[in-house]
Amino acid sequence: MKKTCCFTIIAILLASGCAFADGNAFTPLNFDDTAYSIPTTNSTSSGNKPATNTLSINDTSKSLTNSSMPAVNGTGNLDLQNAITKIDTALEAIKSEQNVCKSKYADVDNQYKFIKNERTNLKKQIKANDKRIKELNKAKEKLGKNVI
Repeated sequence: MKKTCCFTIIAILLASGCAFADGNAFTPLNFDDTAYSIPTTNSTSSGNKPATNTLSINDTSKSLTNSSMPAVNGTGNLDLQNAITKIDTALEAIKSEQNVCKSKYADVDNQYKFIKNERTNLKKQIKANDKRIKELNKAKEKLGKNVI
């Protein structure tokens, strides 16, 4: 009885030690808590920034009362709008090319089906002709035997 009590107490202490251990066992080693934080200040750099594709914002956005919204200058706004229109035209061109490819595919598919049907019909005709040739050759041999 004493042994079982001691054993259960030791097991409970070991399990609770793991539960109350300092740190989280499931946190990866290269996890950075600051990587996902939201920056509180807006920093501007003097270098050129690549244009990103977002919805266009009018110049009237400066007069909004929401102080958390950053101000957008006119030239950046035009760059964004130009980028969006370029993407839209590229999408339309790709969609029209896709439609052309689909129609060509449908034409080739129809030609393939037609040729496949024609091939099977010709194969049946060749088999029927071969069968008739064999029958005629047999009939010719029978007639030749009867003549001699």
